[in-house]
Amino acid sequence: MKLLLIIKIFIFLTLVLFAFSLWQRMPDIDDAWIGEHAYWMAEKGYVKSELMHGITGQDVRHIVHHKFFTLNGAMFITLFGFSLCTIKSVSLLWLAVFLLVFIGYIKRTLGSVTAWFALMLTTINALVFQYSFVYRPEIMVMTLGFLSYLFLEKSIAKNNDRKLLIFSGLFAGIAAATHLNGLIFMAAGSVLLLWKHNFRSSLIFAVATLPAFAVYFYDFTFQYGISYWLYQINDSPALSKSSILPSSIAFAGKLFREHLRFFHSPKEITLSLLFLFMLIINYRELKKDATLLKYLLLLVIFLSLLAVHTTSKYILLYLPYMMLIIIRSFHHLYNHRKLSLKLRGAFHTGNAYKWSLGLIGLFIVVNTSWNLGIAMKKFNPEENFMLARKYMGNRTANLKILAPMTFIFNEIDDFKRIQSDLSITEMHKSGTFLYGKGFLHYADSLKLDYLIISDEYKDRLGLSNLKTGDLSTYDYAVTGQEQGLTIIAKRQQFTHEQH
Repeated sequence: MKLLLIIKIFIFLTLVLFAFSLWQRMPDIDDAWIGEHAYWMAEKGYVKSELMHGITGQDVRHIVHHKFFTLNGAMFITLFGFSLCTIKSVSLLWLAVFLLVFIGYIKRTLGSVTAWFALMLTTINALVFQYSFVYRPEIMVMTLGFLSYLFLEKSIAKNNDRKLLIFSGLFAGIAAATHLNGLIFMAAGSVLLLWKHNFRSSLIFAVATLPAFAVYFYDFTFQYGISYWLYQINDSPALSKSSILPSSIAFAGKLFREHLRFFHSPKEITLSLLFLFMLIINYRELKKDATLLKYLLLLVIFLSLLAVHTTSKYILLYLPYMMLIIIRSFHHLYNHRKLSLKLRGAFHTGNAYKWSLGLIGLFIVVNTSWNLGIAMKKFNPEENFMLARKYMGNRTANLKILAPMTFIFNEIDDFKRIQSDLSITEMHKSGTFLYGKGFLHYADSLKLDYLIISDEYKDRLGLSNLKTGDLSTYDYAVTGQEQGLTIIAKRQQFTHEQH
């Protein structure tokens, strides 16, 4: 029981660190980007984006968003008001749901000691630590997808029980309506049942996904329908093609780049090494549950084909199944560590158990280091308020400004429009190059009253070497600098402030 005590200590320390990290947690760029969608849904009943003003008509209507996730965010905003903490808490709630389901499942199948081990691995995982308090849909999709898998697994065990299949399909469908990457759960469930020659069950599952997935289309109208959706998908800089392969083979080529998702940085590498070791060394035992292995394989294949990028955050969609393999393997090694049962090559349960402890230790050290970095970075939205009052006064309701993405916290209600600096660099991806005087001309054409430019974006927008005369050509002037930000105002605004 010494090991159990160590596990509980790690859990306690991780939860303390996690609780500290919640206080004034730094905003992720998606807190603003996706959070604005939820804000407008709560405010107007539909989604648009002033942050991305001028890109694919998003400032008028935006229908390429994470539909069911947006509804969750809008509900939170309606109940608690718009703030960084409010929208971040959506993912936190879904993490709580996931832990209840996942740890409960481990406890029922492998016992309470192993459940503690599962809780430790899950909470220390840097992706969970970070994205459980970011307004992104991965934690929610992970939870809904895992619920779909549990019903599917139980249905297969019960001779393809129809009710369980329907519930599995419904959860897969709502996962897809939360984020289109959730389509992998619809596809994996259907194909897994076909793989097992359960053709009728596959059809039942597939049909059951449809009413839940239909939620995705709730904001489609005659004017803003499928053609508008395709336009926003195809012309969006954020969804630009990520492959340099010829289009004829790019789709298949994505299969051979999926491994990059697992080796982005030390935090992903340590998880991947632990997973691969447990999978390979204990494959003989794991293959007794072919459903889990086949399902995970299908998820990897379908996500590699569907996802635009190989970003590591999408590992969260695989995480419950990777964790199950790690946890079941460790459970087997721990219970047979003194018997030296033959595994693979020179490995037996005795020395494999010691190797697993080493890899788990490496995983804990690397992921905890990352988590410390997340916890120590703090953000105070009050600074945005103070900056706005200092340079723009109290009458800002009719002002249109360009500012960093995170300036919407908590200023979105106080301005006529807040357009993001990121929107300009997104336009660059589409071939609309706005640098230096060209950017100033664009800002002037939109009648932007203030430009709040970070040092990073001064370089990216070609503003570093501009002279006073260049600014005055478009009736702009520098009014001050604050914490790495340069504040540029229209002269009439500057004159008004002086009076």
